[in-house]
Parts: sequence; C-alpha cells; structure tokens
Amino acid sequence: MKSICMLLVGSFFLTGCNGNEERLENYNNHAEWAEEKLIEHYWNENGKLMNNAYPYSKEREESLNYWWKAHAVDAMMDGYERTGDAAYTDRAEGIVKSIIKKNGSLFNEFYDDMEWLALSALRLYDATKSETVKGYVLKLWNDIKTAWWEDELGGMAWKKDQRDSRNACSNGPAAILAARMYEYFGDKEDLEWAKKIYDWQKKNLVDPESGLVYDGLKLEENGDLNVNKNWIFTYNQGTYIGAAVELYKHTNDKTYLADAEKTAASAMKYHTVAETGMMKEEGTGDGGLFKGIFIRYLIHLYEVNESVQIKEMIFHNADTLLSKGSTKEIGLFGPAWDMPHQEPLDISVQLSGVFLIEAAAKIERLDSE
Repeated sequence: MKSICMLLVGSFFLTGCNGNEERLENYNNHAEWAEEKLIEHYWNENGKLMNNAYPYSKEREESLNYWWKAHAVDAMMDGYERTGDAAYTDRAEGIVKSIIKKNGSLFNEFYDDMEWLALSALRLYDATKSETVKGYVLKLWNDIKTAWWEDELGGMAWKKDQRDSRNACSNGPAAILAARMYEYFGDKEDLEWAKKIYDWQKKNLVDPESGLVYDGLKLEENGDLNVNKNWIFTYNQGTYIGAAVELYKHTNDKTYLADAEKTAASAMKYHTVAETGMMKEEGTGDGGLFKGIFIRYLIHLYEVNESVQIKEMIFHNADTLLSKGSTKEIGLFGPAWDMPHQEPLDISVQLSGVFLIEAAAKIERLDSE
C-alpha cells in the first residue's frame, strides 16, 4: 500500500510526510471515545436500546431494525472486551431484551437477522454466563437450523418463506455461529453443521480463482440456476472469512486458512480505492453496516496470521476516519471514511466506524502481547 501523507486535524493525528506514514498512537483511547459518542448520540435510556438514527425522530423509530440492533450489541461487547467494564454488558443485555420486546418475539422471519443476534448474544453469554441469554442463543440456533434445505439448491435460506433462492448473508454467519456453538457447548453435531454450511457456500457462491463471494443464487422458472455475480458485498466476504477462520481453529486444516487469506486479499483489493487506500463507500441503511462487518472478521483472520496487509489497511482507514471523517467534539462517522458525516445518520453507518476504530485498538493490543 502506498504511503499517504496525512493532515494534522485537531489533536487526533500525527503528521506523516517523510515517506513513511506515521499513524495515530493509542487506539484504545480513540475506541473508548468512539463508544462514548455512540452512546451519547444513539442510546435510548427509556427503551434500553439504541435509536435507529441521529438526530432522534419518532418516525425513524417506528421500525425495529432487528439486525442493526444486534450489531449494537456487538459494539457493546467490543467495548467490554477492551475494558472489562460491566456497563457495556449491562447495555448489551438491555439491547437484547429490548429487541425481543419490541419485536414481540425472539424470532424473526429473516434467518440472517437471527444469526446476527445469536452471534452477539453468544458473546454476551461468554462474558456474563447469564442463563437467560444462553437460553436465547440456544433457541435461536434451533430455529436457524430450519433454514437448511435438502433440495436442488441446498444451503441456508435467507427468509422463512424463501423457496427458490439462497444467499451468502444467511450462510456465512450461520457457519460462524455453528462453529462457535461447538466451541462453547461441545456438541460435535454443531461442528458438522459448520462444515456443511461452509462447504455449500464455497461450492456455490465463491469464485474459485479470486475467492470473492457472490451474493446469492436463484433457480429461475425455466430451471436455470442463476448466480448473482454482480453483487459482491463486503459483509459477505467478511462472514466467509470468519467461517473459514473458525473452522481452521477447530480443525487445524490449513485449507480453511488458505481460503480465508485468498478471499481477504481479493476483497481488500476489490473494495478499496487504489489511489487512496480507503474502503469504498457503501451508502446508508443496511449498506452502512457492510464494511464494518468485513472489518470485524478481518480482525479474526489477523489473530491467526498477523497479516501486515490487514494491519496497514485497518490502521490507514482508522487514521483517516479520525482525521478527516470526524471531529473530536462531534464524533459521528459517515459512509465515506474520508469525508464528514451528513445528518440524519443511521446507526448502521455509525456502527461501522466504531467497529473500525475498535479493530485498530484490538490490533494494537494483540501486537503488544
């Protein structure tokens, strides 16, 4: 990656124009600041959950956005992992329970939404050992397994009424969840689930040359199987990488590690602007969360391979976000990490920025061990 001369903005950045790009120090402090700003702008104390957008508007809060809220739980768990502060787990548990209350049920018609909640709630259970939260996770996993089809398409459905198509967004997270269920509860059948889902996705939705993950496939009325090769979203790359890393950790099969590294290398190139080294903008709404999820699972790969390329990409994007994409006083992040935000700002977009800065802080911790 080219060294890019950065500008000094406020107290955030160290100028680096000497041919070797200098970077911010102590991402831990920046991550804590980002979490504090997330809470300041989005936390709803009355409902014990995060609002959908900043500034608050009653109209924008009419929709639950189940899966955005699930990722807000992940943000709280990132803060807890970094600090050990129980205030984070308290908020995380409040969000989980508020999702269920506002949804009217633990379950959802979208399997991927439930997968995201199960993944974040499993982290919460790991931290608190709450039997209530464990019960949520087990019930979600049992329902999620009904997404699997033994038909001509196979794989995990995206939605409960889905019949003629399958998507990466429901298979990648499900494989990660299955592997983690095995890790936490020791049921070997869950490891087999992880392998089965992963193998299906690799066979049907992953380009064998580049490792890039396609969005989905559909069985057309004429019997043709149409793979959507035009939609190559960051979060689908991330969850496939995450599933491969989980399976590598549990099996020590280096094929999984090679798969993850191939996809990571291709995805970083595909989703990065070559001239700037910045990840591309993916809009607001649901798309606002995509690259944050990608960053999350790149970190899991970094934990096992200590890739210099991953570290440099995350540090560079984090430094640029902090210097160009926000100010210390406001602390809001837009969909383009090298430009200021615009309001109203969906929490999906804000969460991606928080995930990025937490990722930089995690690399810093890992490197200091």
